Amino acid sequence: MKKLLTTFFSMALSAAVLGAGNDGDNGGAEVAGGGLNIIGSGTTNTFIETYDDGTDVGLWHCSLSVPRIIEPSGGNPGAYLQQGGFSTHVPIWASVSTRYQPGFNDTYKIDSIYTGDWASLGVTSLTADLNVIQAGGWGPDRAVTLELLQMDDTGFNVNYDATYTLHTLPKPPVGWHKFSFRVSANSATIPHGWVFTRGDGSPGTDAEWSLFLHRIDLTSIGYYKPGFGYVGFGAWILGIDNIEIAFQGGPTPSPTATP
Repeated sequence: MKKLLTTFFSMALSAAVLGAGNDGDNGGAEVAGGGLNIIGSGTTNTFIETYDDGTDVGLWHCSLSVPRIIEPSGGNPGAYLQQGGFSTHVPIWASVSTRYQPGFNDTYKIDSIYTGDWASLGVTSLTADLNVIQAGGWGPDRAVTLELLQMDDTGFNVNYDATYTLHTLPKPPVGWHKFSFRVSANSATIPHGWVFTRGDGSPGTDAEWSLFLHRIDLTSIGYYKPGFGYVGFGAWILGIDNIEIAFQGGPTPSPTATP
């Protein structure tokens, strides 16, 4: 039986309660700063949203109930995206494609480099600077987790779900911290550290990894470990900056501002 998602962020709550745990040792990705950039270095390119030049690629957000604010200063450095005053057990930043649950909360969806065909683009890593300005609750079993989803043709059932969880964070990471995830979209095998499942919860195979990454419909970075439940329901204030995707080959995307 496939997972049926009936609310916009139910996937994160489901992952936190039901997902299999993983705690990977992850290396850093190549980073460049100063505005929204596409930077080439040999066969590797990087695309970075820094919010410094008026763009808002990916419409990253934590909540549908409070404003998204691009603050002109206080980032790492310069401008950054902030959301605050929302309550949740599992706070996440998400970039959502138009293929995800069409007809529901479509204002908060856009097709961008942070979703779509990562296999053809040759995505190798995703990196972001995150700031817990105010923690709504914490505990001994939180970490930063990257989750990728591919939906079926209806947009309401999960075809594939993949998570990569970094080291445990015993305290909220207040202030700016960089978190990097290896993706290896064209790997012949499931890369080390990833937990990759089909929509029914059964393990995905090496042969399905690249197939999965030919269409990512939702990308999220959250403060949780799959398989853990969390108490506390306080108000969070979070910041995100320098969202970088590194890739090899494929067409060079255009850095245009989102509506």
